[in-house]
Amino acid sequence: MSIEELVDSFNDGEIENNILPYFNDVLTFLKYANRNGFITDLDLNQIPHDEMEVCLPYIYELGLMGNLNYDEVPGELKNTILLYKLEKNPDETLKYISDSLVTDVYQMKGGYYLYIKYREELADIFYNGSRDTSSHDYAKSMLGEDSWEPYWDTTDDVYRDVIEDLNDENKSILAEYIIKNIGGQEFSLDDYNDELFSDFSEEQETEGTFQITSENVMTLIDDEKAMKEMLKGELSDLKNELYSIHNNAYNTAYTDEIYNDMWSELSTYFEPKSWETETIQTASGKQVYHEHLKINDFYDIVYTFLVDNQGGAYSDSFLEYFGSFISVIANLMDNGTYSWLDFRVSDHADWTLTKKYVNELFPDYI
Repeated sequence: MSIEELVDSFNDGEIENNILPYFNDVLTFLKYANRNGFITDLDLNQIPHDEMEVCLPYIYELGLMGNLNYDEVPGELKNTILLYKLEKNPDETLKYISDSLVTDVYQMKGGYYLYIKYREELADIFYNGSRDTSSHDYAKSMLGEDSWEPYWDTTDDVYRDVIEDLNDENKSILAEYIIKNIGGQEFSLDDYNDELFSDFSEEQETEGTFQITSENVMTLIDDEKAMKEMLKGELSDLKNELYSIHNNAYNTAYTDEIYNDMWSELSTYFEPKSWETETIQTASGKQVYHEHLKINDFYDIVYTFLVDNQGGAYSDSFLEYFGSFISVIANLMDNGTYSWLDFRVSDHADWTLTKKYVNELFPDYI
């Protein structure tokens, strides 16, 4: 058989019938083709799946890896070839993968970044198997565009949960508020009958009435029963503000804890909170914003996927089937290669953190 006939038979895929009867295996034929100067005429994409892995080192040695086209080789060979290229030339191969297969990943600033269209897509790699609200649900709520306040009725006692937790500076602010709004007014003991108010009346020598003054306002603030009585009456607007303060502080403390737990898990795959925002000018002149998140080890995740799916022929064996980085990770989790991200969700906010936020928020409300 002439060289022309050998080339035509190989390129037509007639390897078993017209090539192997004359050669022990495909590798032997490739070496023969190289010695006789016609190896570059061969369509290397025709190499059978069961012989490709043996042939790859020789093809690489000859500098002909570029002749193996990912889109043209049989499906069973795709991941084998990509895996070999990844191991031998990781930078070039990862660039090809991000440009052509996993198209929401970009090379930026010496690393690989995930383009984020909707932040809540990151929730898809959190566990979602619980009958109750799962870490997936909480992560999706945290990452959503709208602000999330899971609790709306956080206290039934604003004295205990706000006033008692105020630091000295905020107690002084509260005292100023009270004096500004009700200081010097005459209050009847028929309307306010707590013992403290009777004491004020005696001190002020005003039979049946009393006033809140700069001298006694701190005593009022420190007396739970008297202060609660005043909050039901002339200080009802203050009571509403104190409810708002606690609600905001409690929800902030609660969501902060979830946010930190969520990022502790996401740091498995991403550099924590490494958002990069890119401003894009569209053809119409409109500005849009693209967000990116730095991937810790793009190579390792691609490598793991290719190893897991080496030799696979079904469409979901290939990176381009998923197209997005999050979907690739979720597939590895679904197959049991990776564990789903998960965190324990508490039923209540941390008291210490809530107290901290009560004091931080207080001056903004009062």
